[in-house]
Amino acid sequence: MRPRRLRMEAFGAYPGRQDLDFDILGDRRFFLIHGATGSGKTTILDAICFALYGTLSGSARQAANARSEMADDDAETSVRLDFSLGSEHYRVERKPEQVRAKKRGEGTTKVAPKATLWRRTNTTDDADEGKVMATGPRNV
Repeated sequence: MRPRRLRMEAFGAYPGRQDLDFDILGDRRFFLIHGATGSGKTTILDAICFALYGTLSGSARQAANARSEMADDDAETSVRLDFSLGSEHYRVERKPEQVRAKKRGEGTTKVAPKATLWRRTNTTDDADEGKVMATGPRNV
């Protein structure tokens, strides 16, 4: 499996949207995620694990707590991973259960978790094109 692109929104250490393009690594088979303590390295690994498996990379952290504490109340927490497996291209997107500001009125509301897996024909665009292979947190 080769990660191609990762998008995190209101996830872990990142309150806003973060896009990582692994394709800039070219044909390299090995790469290093490095940085200062607290810079978000583990969050990147958590995001990849969460996208693929619905769990975070460490047993001490739970997906229910994946939402960034610094995110705006109306921000939706989500992770989207584009990856290749052999010659096939896929996209998986997960949104954990989260409490968000109500769209109308005051207060908050609990939003159920969501997940979708696509087989894609194009890995370079943002469109959710391709064939949906599975939906729902249990099926993806």
